[in-house]
This record gives sequence, C-alpha cells and structure tokens, in this order.
Amino acid sequence: MHSIRMSPVRVLITGALMFCAVQSTPSIALQAEEQKTCTLSFAPPEGTLLHYVNFTQMGRNLGGSDVTFNQTSEVDMSFAGKAEDGNCKVDLKFIKVKSSLVANNQLMDWAPPVKLEGVSVRVVVSPAAEIVSFEPGRNIPGLKDLNDLREVVDPWFVKLPDTTVTVGQSWKQEIVAGKKEGAEPAIKGEAVFTLKKIEKKGDLEIAIIEGKVNLKMNADQPGGVLVADGKADIKARIAVSGGYVIELKRDLEIRGNTVAKDPLTDKETKSETAITIHVEIKLQQ
Repeated sequence: MHSIRMSPVRVLITGALMFCAVQSTPSIALQAEEQKTCTLSFAPPEGTLLHYVNFTQMGRNLGGSDVTFNQTSEVDMSFAGKAEDGNCKVDLKFIKVKSSLVANNQLMDWAPPVKLEGVSVRVVVSPAAEIVSFEPGRNIPGLKDLNDLREVVDPWFVKLPDTTVTVGQSWKQEIVAGKKEGAEPAIKGEAVFTLKKIEKKGDLEIAIIEGKVNLKMNADQPGGVLVADGKADIKARIAVSGGYVIELKRDLEIRGNTVAKDPLTDKETKSETAITIHVEIKLQQ
C-alpha cells in the first residue's frame, strides 16, 4: 500500500480552498434571499374576517409629572367590498376594550374619554394601504373631532409600494395630518419602509417590513400647543397575499414643549413634554 504525502504548502492551499467553500454557502444563501421578490398591495380577499388583539401604551411626562395609559382591545377587521375607484372598504369593530392608567406609581382603572367598545369604523384604504377616509358607523361617545380616530386606525395599515419589490428595497411615505388652510399642518414628516425578508409560515407567505418615521409637530393639545419632534420605529409582518397585518410593533417617541398662552396677558409659558407610544397588534390564529 502506498501512502500519499502532501507538502506543507499544498496542505495549506487545500485547507484554504475547503474554508472558502464552507464560507461561500451562507453568502450564496444571502444572495438568494436578497433576490427574492414579492408584490405588495392591500387587497384582502372577499369574505375576509381577521381577529386581532391590540395593546397600546402611552407614557406622558408634562412638567416632570409622569402618567402611563394602557389599553387592550379585541378588534375584528372585515372586508366590506371595493369602491368604484378600486380602493378597499374594511370595517374595524372594537369588540372589547379594557383601559387602565398608572399615576404616582398607583395602578387604577381608567375610562378613556372616547368610548370605542362596540364601535365599528369604516375605513377606505388604497392599494398602497394608505387611509383614504374613515367614518364611524354610529356616534362615538366622547368623540369631538373625527381626526382623533386616525391614531386609533392608523396602525392596522402599513404603507405598501403597490408593486413588485425585492428584498432590501425601500419606499417612502409623506405624512401630513391636521392641515389647515393658511397654516402649517399639525403633523408632517416622512416614513421610509424597507422589505427586509420574505418567509413562509405553512401556506402563508409573509413580508417582513421595517420602517423609520421622522415627524415635526405643531398640534393643539389640552393645555396648549405641542411643538415637538417625533421619531418612530415600525416592525411589521404583512401577508403577501392580501397586504394585511399579521403582526406589528410600533414605538413612537415625541419630545418638545407644550406652549400655553395666558388669554389675559398674552404671556407664553413652555412646559417640557415627552410622550412615548407603544403599539402591538397581533392576528389571532
């Protein structure tokens, strides 16, 4: 029997080639992932009924005083047909709503001023999952301004490109809310979304999307006008077929001042204000 002897140089070269071959496998897999594409458009199938649990927590520090509001909701989203312009109509029904607050380290029951339990909101949504309009099905106790519902319905709709996109590709959304004639809007800014990954769960294809939001605020609030900057991070799992939310987490941080004006002296006072809003939405299987 003859033994094969390899020179030290050849051993090093062979080892290096084997190392490169092993290292190339993840690279090839990564390239394959980056080349994956999907078409993202909001178009739930006829008869769709989705049941969600939504948790929202808002922390507010005004002039050094901290208060935290918590709200858990069970919400049904049902597809209500298409409008003539091709937009989708969906109904959000708030089945159960439970609220509490923490003030001075004390947990207590809290009844929010706007009563959502048992309420349905009709939302018209574009193929890019942008809210075109929304209208409550009946009078909502405590609701003074319809625009106050926007923060309630917004998280269920993540801006989509309404086209075919590749993993790693980004798209933008301009944000303008509370626009008044001859004045700056109450909220303006921009969101940038990126398709991070496409995965499968059973027969369901899911798009993993991350978003970054930057806002400028000049909005009327109880006690004055909030002049502030806002930043938000969004992580969402979206059904490729239908474009609806499977799971979402959104963290918004607002920092600035609440500016109040004395009606008699016209003197302004500023109170440092910090607001955090955490939203979680999860589709129940």
